Amino acid sequence: MPTRPSPLAHPATRLALLATLLTLGMTLGGCAQMAPSPQDGQRQAAQAEVDQAISAQDPAALARARMALSQTLSGAARAEQQLNALETAIDAHQLELARELYQQADTQARWDAINSRRAAIARGLGEWSAGDPEQARRTIHRIPLPLDSDSERRRLILLGALEAELGNPLTAARYYDAVDDRLDEKARETNHARLWNLLTEVPADQLQREAEGTGSRQFAGWLELALTYRQQPGQIDSWIASHREHPAIESGLVEMLGATEPLVQLTAPAKTGPVAVLLPEGDRYAGITREIRAGIDYARENGALGGRDVLFFDSGSDRIGAKVAIEQAQRAGVAVIIGPLLKEQLGALAGLPPGGPLAIALNSPPAGESLPRGVISFSLSPELDAAAVARRMWTDGHRRAAIFSAGHHLGERTREAFANEFQLLGGEVVDRARFASGQTDFSSELRSLLRVRTKSNDGPFQPIIRGDLDAIFLAASGDELALVVPQLDYFGADDLPRYGLGLAYNGNPDRRGDADKNGVIIPIAPLLLAGTAGPENPLRIIYERAQLAGPLPRLFAFGADAAALAGRMEMLLQGGTLDGLTGELSVTPTGLVERQPRWGQFRQGLIQPVDPTPSPTLPGSLTSPTRLPGTTPPVGQNADGYDQPASTS
Repeated sequence: MPTRPSPLAHPATRLALLATLLTLGMTLGGCAQMAPSPQDGQRQAAQAEVDQAISAQDPAALARARMALSQTLSGAARAEQQLNALETAIDAHQLELARELYQQADTQARWDAINSRRAAIARGLGEWSAGDPEQARRTIHRIPLPLDSDSERRRLILLGALEAELGNPLTAARYYDAVDDRLDEKARETNHARLWNLLTEVPADQLQREAEGTGSRQFAGWLELALTYRQQPGQIDSWIASHREHPAIESGLVEMLGATEPLVQLTAPAKTGPVAVLLPEGDRYAGITREIRAGIDYARENGALGGRDVLFFDSGSDRIGAKVAIEQAQRAGVAVIIGPLLKEQLGALAGLPPGGPLAIALNSPPAGESLPRGVISFSLSPELDAAAVARRMWTDGHRRAAIFSAGHHLGERTREAFANEFQLLGGEVVDRARFASGQTDFSSELRSLLRVRTKSNDGPFQPIIRGDLDAIFLAASGDELALVVPQLDYFGADDLPRYGLGLAYNGNPDRRGDADKNGVIIPIAPLLLAGTAGPENPLRIIYERAQLAGPLPRLFAFGADAAALAGRMEMLLQGGTLDGLTGELSVTPTGLVERQPRWGQFRQGLIQPVDPTPSPTLPGSLTSPTRLPGTTPPVGQNADGYDQPASTS
């Protein structure tokens, strides 16, 4: 078969191709010789301004220069440069400038393709610049987490500024505290001034409640500093002694407040000397005292106090009774005082002399008051339970929550504690509703909260709930929870994860009484989990001992852990931890005992352990240990600190 000739073999074709190549070469050569266009000159000038602003370390000038540079670019390069301009202004907290620059941007449609999370932050900024800070806050709250470090810093800065503009100075201060570790030294100084100015706007009682409920040790220090400066300015030295590494000291802010030399820190108890236990012995508190005392006796018998004698003193029910008991304990030469128990009695500890007995108070002070210097506070707090639930819900992967809470004081406190922590983590409280004390039918509230609708008007009731919820927090007691959960199921929320408070379980297995709490996850003391465990559980024998003391094993655990704290205080003050019957315990430099609970879930009427969630870690600024300055009351107790007798039913 003959070979087909190549088209290039024809002389005419070769001549045409040669002409084409010569023309192309002339064209390319001509391009190489062309002078720069005006656009190139503008770009070079704009880039020079960027370089100059970087050299001068002027973030405001840099943000403007980047926006100007973007005007000389096109496509993705233009969009990236505009995002950079906005982010530079946010990083410098030049938020008015950031909103101004947003108005000059024209590449918003391209931002999601660059990075959807960066785009969402910029969108929130745009909504703020358009005069809608509420919508801006919602947009930023809805950004999926976790974020890279730079984006998380910008998220926290914007949320702090938005809350400040919306008239929420305490929430704004929480965000500025959370972002503090992500800032450079110069920016931190400005951030501290901004945070401090916000705290000066917050009423003292609100500062106190937040100090009792926050899960952040660092923010608790800010709140305590603000309270001390406002109520006891002469005690700032004492605050310094307990917060030697706090950012307010590092940045020099405390020095500006007029502090002098720091005083001595907390010290471990003397090596010798008995332990005094101050508890009310009257009929009103008989049940409470019996169970706490039984726990202390158990711990002493098992070596928790290193062989020290234990002396019990009746502290009565008022401050005078506590003062008398403290004086008796001092005359007996005690090295440690455990107690008193009642909130209104804690002020009597102020009479302890420097170098005297170490005191472990079994409560937190009333709102607006501070513990005397050198006193350690150990208590069980429903607010901190609520904050722990927020962290657990977040690590379980839930980002959008509803809250259904009792309308009484305890419900209000725990609802706010949960909401504050969940939103600071990056979650969104989509909706919330309350119910009244004594209410049994929640149809109206749940229909509204869940936005219940039905598949059709004919046939059986087949409810459908809203689709924008990941989970629900139930701020309710055990009796209230048993009424709420079946109605949640009835209205179609049976697959919605639900979380509650530790006080929803009294520590005694009761299949019938707890059958209607199915699926609810709660923070719980390790000892209480032993109640439904087999004999192989190492805490089972202790739980059975607690059962002999009375109906509230949580108080037995509380007493045993108070004694364990007294016996291991030297180790704890050096940063150690203690596996207690109420949880993992540690002591802050301020003298507050922190407790990390375990987790349980109601299944077929019994509480069962729930393992920790192997999921994304919490944002780095939010992983401070939990602080427990309040007291979780047993069933039948007043939430503000054991001022009603224990229920024996």
